[in-house]
Amino acid sequence: MRRFFPAARLFFLLALAFTLLSAPALAAEKSGTIAFLPFTANAPQDMSYLTSGIRDMLASRLGSGVGLTVIDKGLVDKALAGPVPTQNEALLKIGRALRADYLATGSLTALGGSLSLDAKVYDLATGTPQSFYATAAGENEIIPAIDNLAWEIGEKMFGQKRPASALAQPQAAAPAQAPQNQYLTAHPDRALAVRKGASPFIYSKGINSAFDFSKSQNMKLSLQYMELADLNGDGAEEVILADRESVQIYKRDGNRFSKVGQIPGPKGYRIHAISVADLNGNGKPEIYASAADTQNPASFACEWLEGDKANFLFRDAKWYVRAMELPGEGMVLAGQRSDTEKAVAPGIHRLELNGDTVKPASRIELPESVNLFEFTIADLDNDGSREIIAIDQYDRLQVLRAGGTSLWKSDEFYGGTTRFIGGQEALGISQKVTQVQDLGRIYIPSRIIVQDVNGDGIQDVIINKNLSTSSRLFRNMKNYPSGEIHALTWNGIALTELWRTRKIDGYIVDYLLRPNAEKTAAELLVGIILSGSPLDFLSEQTATVLMYQLDLTKNTEE
Repeated sequence: MRRFFPAARLFFLLALAFTLLSAPALAAEKSGTIAFLPFTANAPQDMSYLTSGIRDMLASRLGSGVGLTVIDKGLVDKALAGPVPTQNEALLKIGRALRADYLATGSLTALGGSLSLDAKVYDLATGTPQSFYATAAGENEIIPAIDNLAWEIGEKMFGQKRPASALAQPQAAAPAQAPQNQYLTAHPDRALAVRKGASPFIYSKGINSAFDFSKSQNMKLSLQYMELADLNGDGAEEVILADRESVQIYKRDGNRFSKVGQIPGPKGYRIHAISVADLNGNGKPEIYASAADTQNPASFACEWLEGDKANFLFRDAKWYVRAMELPGEGMVLAGQRSDTEKAVAPGIHRLELNGDTVKPASRIELPESVNLFEFTIADLDNDGSREIIAIDQYDRLQVLRAGGTSLWKSDEFYGGTTRFIGGQEALGISQKVTQVQDLGRIYIPSRIIVQDVNGDGIQDVIINKNLSTSSRLFRNMKNYPSGEIHALTWNGIALTELWRTRKIDGYIVDYLLRPNAEKTAAELLVGIILSGSPLDFLSEQTATVLMYQLDLTKNTEE
């Protein structure tokens, strides 16, 4: 995001003052007191002046407009006496100390040139919060976004109907300025084809394009993996987000995710990957969660019923597991064992249910150097033979023949992940206490997606590229402050770039591509962690999901 210069900052403050004085009030019906905690900022630069303005504007709207008494922010800051806590109980304690009826807290996130506002308002009588969200395409739209957020809180929290004059609020859209292309091309000699304003991608002529992205609300979640599936047969896909200790189920309404269920993982083990498939053929997808401690896997599979209820197919399986598609065979459950001397043993097998656990069936023919989560299989050149696309532990992307012969290996780094199995540091366990062998870390990359993304009938590759030089120099210290998503195509001798997203501020954890039925368009969902450091491994993080709309038809514009 661009830094606010003094003139722009002055303009914002003047506009804010004018808005506070002139904006229409909400119909006053409620009474009581409300405390507004400082808004926090997820941004690479100081935005305290902007977060302070958001706090003041919301206080004005929800104070005199709704009929609430706003507690002086000096008293609030004194009661806070430090950073804004993230735990509900700590927030409620502050609100009760202030003798407030309601407590509001929130954050401002900068993503490229756009801004998003996330707010929670707690009813202290019940201790329950409601979440609210608004976006602005740029700093020139921040005040309408704040205004829209205030109306939404007034409507949903306090039952105040929004007047007709406030219904047509500006939607987050690309800035109407000279396009800052958000896709970069690998070939500088090709002209850039820019359509319909500023795109979040830069792409070559003859290559598909995508337009702006939307964003879910921020979630306190140490995101590890994500999936989409209609788990209960109601015709709508649930969003499945895994953190280290559980699998969480969300209903999606546009860019708003509402949590409807949670399935805890095995105690003492960490989830590092999830996948979904209907392998038992009952018409209901199962969730396959791969989990491990520092020595052994303990994976599980279940069908989600509702809330925290699930029907488990197996638990504590001593296999790393992955439901995946094998060309010519369909979906299978693949698995890999651990070893006494390292976190994974050579050999990937098809797995079968055996009572309440799994047993190995036939071995999948793959090079022994490839681990379970590092590869996919596809025919990249339509010659009838399949290639293995894999990423190694050094973040090099490679294309292999079925027998293991290398066809190509990237000079550039791709992937980049903080997930791993093995390694005593995984759970922060002291070697002096446990006296267990350190098997070393095996890093779990994000998925490699194979899909024709430009309508030429040839399969392309979508993969992330998390950006960090130091994380590739130090084996056990991984931190990725930003990243990109790349689309690559096989040109006969190498994978070459079709497009890539503009830099995304945050660590790209996982991503999904969902084409429509006609395969003419798709939605790309990108799960990211907004901020963090190598020391944040055991702390709660902030995650969000970006949503890009892609055109999968070949662009014939000249």
